[in-house]
Amino acid sequence: MLAGLDAELAENAVVLGEPLTWSQAEATVRGLIADSIDRRVSLQQRYASCDDTRLSLSIAVELRLLEASIARLLKQIKTEMPVPPSAKSRKAAAAANTRHHGPGSA
Repeated sequence: MLAGLDAELAENAVVLGEPLTWSQAEATVRGLIADSIDRRVSLQQRYASCDDTRLSLSIAVELRLLEASIARLLKQIKTEMPVPPSAKSRKAAAAANTRHHGPGSA
């Protein structure tokens, strides 16, 4: 999973023509994703070998919660290229800069 995310980031860096790196927050989330996936694999193995119905139901619930958590964490990781600001946004930023710092500061 993490190798796939790294490959996406590297591919987008090539398209952009400049290096892209994970932010500190994204690096932390990647660690949480890895830990959650490891936990999921462990739970799946326990579920597969479980003979107790009550315990297997508990493990199944935990697996569903863990999968939802992994999906939420994955949404926090951005591998796509940053969107350049629109012309309107650039003009608004320049106007704000001029208001705060005077003409010629944009």
